Amino acid sequence: MGGTTASPLSVIICDIQGIITRYSEGAKDMFGWSQEEIVGKQNVAVFHTKENVAKLVPRLLKTAAEKGVFEEEVTLVKKNGETFQALLNVKPVKQGAQLVGYIGTTHPL
Repeated sequence: MGGTTASPLSVIICDIQGIITRYSEGAKDMFGWSQEEIVGKQNVAVFHTKENVAKLVPRLLKTAAEKGVFEEEVTLVKKNGETFQALLNVKPVKQGAQLVGYIGTTHPL
């Protein structure tokens, strides 16, 4: 393999309710959903296992909002149901002082 190619990167932005508002080409390649299927129609929970929706997601949102960043290795889910390990980085998106959403970047491991 060549040495200068960056690893695939997914960038996903959601509103405060978790509805996806931006979805990068890298996210499409990584998760298998098209922009038409996901933007404005799906919640970010679609990328997490059922167990993580209940346990991880509330903690990662709270951590991102309070500390300015959440970063951890997590198990994520593709459209076809296949799971994979990734480094997930989530930061708050603010307008002034108001929290309006989150931006997440994903690097597969």
